[in-house]
Amino acid sequence: MVSRVLLVRGGRLAENSGLGRAHQAIESLLEKALVPQWTKVGTIEHEQVTGLVQRAVKRWYTHPRSVTKLSESTPADIIHITDQEQAHLVPKNCPVPVIVTVHDLFHISPRKIIGGDVTVSVGEQNPGLFRRRDLKMLKKGLERADMIICISESTLMDVRRMFPGKKTALVRHQIDTEYWSPFSNPKPRELLGEFDSESKMLVVTLGSNEERKRLNFAKKVISSLPDEVSKDINTIHIGSEVKLTDEQLLAALQSAEVLLFPSASEGFGYPPAEAMAAGCPVIASDLPAHNEIIPSRCLLPATSTQDWVDEIVRIHSEWRAAGQVPRHPSEELMNHIEDLLSPKSQGASLAEAYSDALNK
Repeated sequence: MVSRVLLVRGGRLAENSGLGRAHQAIESLLEKALVPQWTKVGTIEHEQVTGLVQRAVKRWYTHPRSVTKLSESTPADIIHITDQEQAHLVPKNCPVPVIVTVHDLFHISPRKIIGGDVTVSVGEQNPGLFRRRDLKMLKKGLERADMIICISESTLMDVRRMFPGKKTALVRHQIDTEYWSPFSNPKPRELLGEFDSESKMLVVTLGSNEERKRLNFAKKVISSLPDEVSKDINTIHIGSEVKLTDEQLLAALQSAEVLLFPSASEGFGYPPAEAMAAGCPVIASDLPAHNEIIPSRCLLPATSTQDWVDEIVRIHSEWRAAGQVPRHPSEELMNHIEDLLSPKSQGASLAEAYSDALNK
C-alpha cells in the first residue's frame, strides 16, 4: 500500500538557493519513486511577492489560512513542511500528522561558535520587531509539529534540547552522486583554461570570503609550504577569487589532488561532500561543522598550520612518485558519499521518518 504526502512551503524559492534546493530534492525523490511506499499528492506554495507589507500579509495571514483550509480536506496521510522558516504554517489541530524539516536552529536560538581561530556569530543576534514576532510564530509552529526532521546530528541535538520529548528523525541532505561522478559524468581538466597549469598539482579551495570560511588560514598553509613543493602547486580559490561555470567546477573537483576546506561553521557543508562524490580527497577542520560526514582521516586540527602543511607535502610526494599524472578518483570516498548522501539513501531515510510519523 502506497501512502501519500502533501508538501508545503512558502514562496517558490529558486533551486540555486539553499532552501529551494533542499525542497526540490524532496520533490524529485517523491516524483522519481525513490521514497519507498510513498507518493506526493501535491505541493502548497505561492509565487514570491515583493513589498514589505504584501510579504507580511502573505506570510502571516493569507498563506497560513490557505494551508489550514487545505489541510482539513487533504487526501494526504501526512503533511511535510520542508523548512523551519515556514514552521508557522503548521495547522492547529490538524487531522493528519505534520512534519517540519529543520536545517538549523540558528535564528531561533542565536549563538557564537568558536571555530579554530575565529569566533562566528550565527543567527540573528538583534532581530527587529517584526522578525521577533516572526521567530515567536516559528517556535510555536515547531511546538505544534508531530515530528521534526533534522538534516544533521548536531541539529538533532539542538532540537531535542529545545523541544524535549518531540518525535525526531535524522534525514541528511542528498548529493547528486551521478552528476559529480568522474565515471558517469567526466569533465576534462582542459575546461579550466587560464585558471590552470596542467604541469602542476592542482589544489582548490571552495567558498566565499566570509570570515567563517577561514580562507586566510588556507592561504597561510599554502604560503608555508616548502619551496620545492610550492613551485609544483597551482591553487584555485573558487568562489572567493575565481568564478567558475558549473562544468568548470565539476572539472576542478574531478581533477584536483585535494580540496582544502578549513571552514569554522556550515549549515550542511556541500563542498566537501561534492568533492568526495567527485573522488577528490579532502582536508577539513576537525570541527562539528564537518565531522559528521567527512571521514576522520580527512580531518586535521583547525589551527595547526604544520599539520596541514605536512599533509599537503605527503600528497605532493605521492603525486611526484606517480609521475605527476592525474590521480585516480578515490572510490573509497565516492562509496562513502553514495552510502551516506545519495538520493537513494535520502529517500530511504525519508520513508522511514514518514512511516514513523504516521504511526504517532
